[in-house]
Amino acid sequence: MSDTEVPSAPPSPDRVAPAEDAGPDTQVRYRFQYQVAAAHCLSLSDAGGVRIVCEWHADFLMETEEGAWEIVSVKHLDEGSWTFATLFDDGGLARLFDTWVGLGRTARARLCTNAGFSSNKSPISARSLEKLCGDFVQLDLVVSDERTSSAVAWAIIKAASKGKYTNTPAAKVPAVEKWLSAEGLPDGMLEAVKEFLAVLRIQSFPPKRFIRDHVIRTYVEPVLKGMKRDTRTAPDCYHNLLGVVYDASSDNDHQPLEPLRHLLEPEAMSLPNKIDERVKRRTITPEAIEACMLAVRAETPSVLPAGRRPPQAPGGRTLEAKLLAAGVGEDDRKYAQRMRNLWHDSWQRLNTGFPQDFELEFELEEDVLHVVRTLRLELNGESHFASRLIAGLHERVRVKKLTDEPSLALHDAHLRGLAYELSDQCLFDFKDLGAS
Repeated sequence: MSDTEVPSAPPSPDRVAPAEDAGPDTQVRYRFQYQVAAAHCLSLSDAGGVRIVCEWHADFLMETEEGAWEIVSVKHLDEGSWTFATLFDDGGLARLFDTWVGLGRTARARLCTNAGFSSNKSPISARSLEKLCGDFVQLDLVVSDERTSSAVAWAIIKAASKGKYTNTPAAKVPAVEKWLSAEGLPDGMLEAVKEFLAVLRIQSFPPKRFIRDHVIRTYVEPVLKGMKRDTRTAPDCYHNLLGVVYDASSDNDHQPLEPLRHLLEPEAMSLPNKIDERVKRRTITPEAIEACMLAVRAETPSVLPAGRRPPQAPGGRTLEAKLLAAGVGEDDRKYAQRMRNLWHDSWQRLNTGFPQDFELEFELEEDVLHVVRTLRLELNGESHFASRLIAGLHERVRVKKLTDEPSLALHDAHLRGLAYELSDQCLFDFKDLGAS
């Protein structure tokens, strides 16, 4: 039987010890990997999956339904893009193929990466492989042909020649320009590669500096909304889940789950039982994921997140002039400046600096300006227009009345301060322009 031939009745991945199990020894360097694993935990749990097993045969395994497995490899690049050659070597596709073959070619496979894909052909481009196996929507279905499969097969064999690959056959690798031909490939290799490409998915993630925000906004918050939980707890829930992933990826194999069983039952020391116990230590279940989401409760938003009175904010002269022109009294003008100072001081502490917070700020501005426009129409021609407008703003500009629940711990007073800040930016004033 050739190295790539399908074995009869392949065992389940959780019943087979990995050929190499160095993951836990080096896991402290792989925070990006844990963050990607956390995203898959939430995705799997939300879809009714069975479990995730960390650092087992690959960076982690997913049991998407009873007996259906997916092998997941996570690769990060600090800069640059994958070329066709590096995608199989440093990018880990050759190792992923070797693992897939070793597990009987029954699982699916996935490569998760933050890096781009080069369009340079050598002999085909990494970009073309991403189009074939990528996670984006395509108008035309890309189908693997023999030339692509041949190039992939030679790239796998070339990468395997540099390391310990137990399930990939060896062969004399021709010049790169000849990789589009299947001539010289070991028996069964081309068919195995075609099967592999059919079950391979390449999934893109953002760079390290954005991955935390991406997981929180794309995965944690939707799960919390589905559970009818406060999405303001999302960062803490994410932190909890990351800790669970870290523990499941850590080397705790020297600590038996049931120490007394080891003393009383000799069969507990058998290889199958040892493997089963190691898998359990590295397993994350939907129940554990749900516990991470339920462990945090939202606190009442603090009016003063800095724990002190807000200092004088820059600007404010335009707001003062608009209030004076509208005949607003000194006490209301001082209060308006006080609220504006609060907004400036609080927002810089509440927002995380991630791109989604700019979107949130814009949505808050639109909600406030919508209230302003509505009030101006309702109060048109009324006496004491400015005072009524200010009273209306204080009544209607509230967190509970926003279009969407904000992900940050905002207080009603912060939104009032934002309203005065928008007036200082000349987006509205306090005079009844319709009456004039």
